[in-house]
Amino acid sequence: MEQVDLENVWNVCFESILIINHEGQIKKANRSALRLFELSSKTLGETSVFELIPLEYQKFLMTTDEMTGISLSFGTKELLMNVLPFNDHFLLIIKDITQQQLLKYKLQQATEQKFLYDSILDMLEEGVCAINMEGEILFYNKKMGEIDLREPDSVKQKLFRETFPDIDEHSSILLKTLRLSKSLNYRETHFTNSGKAVTTLSKSKTLSIGTKQVGAVEILKDITEQKQLEETIRNFKSDPVRENTHTSKNKNNNTRFQFKDIVFTSRVMRQTVDQARRAARTSSSTFIIGDTGTGKELFAQSIHNDSPRKSFPFIAQNCAALPEHLLEGLLFGTSVGSFTGAIDREGLIEQAHGGTLLLDEINSMGISLQAKLLRFLQEKTIQRLGAKKSIDVDVRVIATINEDPYAAIENGRLREDLFYRLSVVNIIIQPLKKRKEDIPVLIDHFLQKHSERLQIRVDKVESEVMDIFLNYEWPGNIRELEHTIEGCINMLDGESTIAYHHLSATFQARTNEHAQITPVGHKIPKLSLSAGLSLEEQKDKLERTLIQLALEEENGNVTRAGKLLGISRQNLNYKLKKYSLT
Repeated sequence: MEQVDLENVWNVCFESILIINHEGQIKKANRSALRLFELSSKTLGETSVFELIPLEYQKFLMTTDEMTGISLSFGTKELLMNVLPFNDHFLLIIKDITQQQLLKYKLQQATEQKFLYDSILDMLEEGVCAINMEGEILFYNKKMGEIDLREPDSVKQKLFRETFPDIDEHSSILLKTLRLSKSLNYRETHFTNSGKAVTTLSKSKTLSIGTKQVGAVEILKDITEQKQLEETIRNFKSDPVRENTHTSKNKNNNTRFQFKDIVFTSRVMRQTVDQARRAARTSSSTFIIGDTGTGKELFAQSIHNDSPRKSFPFIAQNCAALPEHLLEGLLFGTSVGSFTGAIDREGLIEQAHGGTLLLDEINSMGISLQAKLLRFLQEKTIQRLGAKKSIDVDVRVIATINEDPYAAIENGRLREDLFYRLSVVNIIIQPLKKRKEDIPVLIDHFLQKHSERLQIRVDKVESEVMDIFLNYEWPGNIRELEHTIEGCINMLDGESTIAYHHLSATFQARTNEHAQITPVGHKIPKLSLSAGLSLEEQKDKLERTLIQLALEEENGNVTRAGKLLGISRQNLNYKLKKYSLT
């Protein structure tokens, strides 16, 4: 056997190896060490190791014990050092772990990102299951587990055929997609282990990286409730007795709007619409809060038309339109003899049976009538004026208000117990001045709507007018914006673009007055109009700041902060929600 050349072994090692004396002078270094520290073999003996590594590592050279796993840095490199004493010298073995640390960091990031994606998918109302080409289950979310009555962690990383032995390529949309490499859609009804019938709508697609197929995914939606509702409505319509009494109402439920008619682009309106969609799934009483012209009835009609009650009437009544004694008879109905000339007539609550009753501006309803309404909400029965017999009524009530409900309670315009009964779901519609990014899309919508109706071609508004619209505070909100656009279109005379002179004189005066307002004082520069804020926006910002200061002063205690501000805890909670404060 030939003698091994240790010098060659020394130089081909991946680790950097140094031999130093007690003074730290480098006596010898292999090629890897020369590259790492950018040294020259000619000047090696003149270099001290402490020129390369921090002085605090000198303590490792003051002992006769072997030391391992010492972490140190050299420039941007992460190093791991072992120290071995021998013959009045030290052998330093240094490993560059920069790439390993980088990979470790990237792996940690990928793991955190995967956990985030898994958490998001677990929040979906659709079941999701993904498999690779070998049929191993890569992902299985909570909703899929609820539908299949299985624990997600018990099926992940297992073969699909072993987990579901009764399912083969012909009965599984997921396995069939894997085999055929194409998207499929199915609707089926099956029974769970507990005997419950479940109707699902399935969609499957292949998973690919580039042009290479790597698996398949199935998205499963439980539509059991929708199917039951369809059957109920179908049976209801086929019932000749009910058909005679309700068909005329079902054909027209007195609505014009659906969620698709709500025009917006802002995130805050997206959240509000999503909240309203979720509220539509149930029959719980709903309280819609918003300034005049923000579209409260549009939301109410959309909730009705997206609910199981959409085939039944939607009845709306503005509580400010009639005096209390007339409104009571209109809502609850009348019977012969209740007053001179009275006849047997069903009220709006009865007319809305099975559907939805909208009470607009409920803070305009008299307090005594609010008490009677509260009794109806609690007992689900009514008595017509002058009648002794109670009538069972199934109605969902949606109420709207154009002011802070807690201010209305404190000022005696709204019963507190009625508010809590109605506000099972609270929907707050932000005014237009707080979501100005919606103004351009609303303008485009109103231009198209009214140009078609008026048979006048109009393409756009001039940039000067758009700037005015974006800087105006719109106290009348969307209703005011629509009327302004409609008025401008009426003023066009052969033009196709809305200019400043097409604006009404009243609107021009209001915008000029708004532009000429100057800030008073100098203690709150952030609230000045030089920052582009209206007076109303300044008030809101100041109120938000005061609330934050009160919460900080009381260490987040809402009750004590409310006392400090001189308002109730409920009112403060409302304002916290209004300003998105926690």
